[in-house]
Amino acid sequence: MQDHDLEEDYHARYMHNALEQAGVACKILKGVGDLRWGDDGLVHDAEGLPIAWVWKTWAWETALDQIRHDLDEDEENLRLHKTIDRKTQPPRIVDVLLREGVMVFEPLWTLVTSNKAIMPVVKQMFPSSRFLLNTSFELTDDLKRRGYAAKPIVGRCGANVALYHRRDGLVAETAGQFDDRDTIYQELCRLPTVDGRSAQLQTFAVAGNFAGAGIRVDLSPIITTDSDLLPLRVLPDDEFLAAKVIVEPKKASLA
Repeated sequence: MQDHDLEEDYHARYMHNALEQAGVACKILKGVGDLRWGDDGLVHDAEGLPIAWVWKTWAWETALDQIRHDLDEDEENLRLHKTIDRKTQPPRIVDVLLREGVMVFEPLWTLVTSNKAIMPVVKQMFPSSRFLLNTSFELTDDLKRRGYAAKPIVGRCGANVALYHRRDGLVAETAGQFDDRDTIYQELCRLPTVDGRSAQLQTFAVAGNFAGAGIRVDLSPIITTDSDLLPLRVLPDDEFLAAKVIVEPKKASLA
């Protein structure tokens, strides 16, 4: 299940191909416009097949937003004794992802780790850790002196991020759909630059082990979904050492 988005298109196609090679019959559902309620009370696709297993690009937060919207209308619905009319109300993403009997291949607990509100909490728990940037729910004088990044607690692809230099003020910002979310403020730590482009290394783990990496680069100091994703070549250790390839990374300026 995916939204109407170019990056989600090729991500979903990759997963679709991998699943089919593993012998799992599957299909790609783009958007929720073709979903229907079945007579069995389950959510069906356009061909009438009930949805039982889901791999998704949709964020769990999208499902929570729909629940919050319903809660806002709950008092009025109760006053009018209104319930969901499945004849007139088509299924939403929340009706699939949080439905009993549907297996979603992304644990619900990832809501916690993907929400940036956890960052000030972790910093408070480990204040002396050199692996954590100073982060707060409030814009403090200390952050103003150091320079800071303002980020929505829920967001993706670098949307609605602003970077402020300690002397020069605003140096970069992005637009997006998350401007109504609460904000965290984080000590500014500029990405390293290579050939004039900011570089961000992305790593992935499976069962606690390193399982992949990617590099995005951009002329902007903020990495977004439009930033270039560079191809990587993986070499066995012996071939790499035999080639004597040594790369000296440029140090990022934190001034």
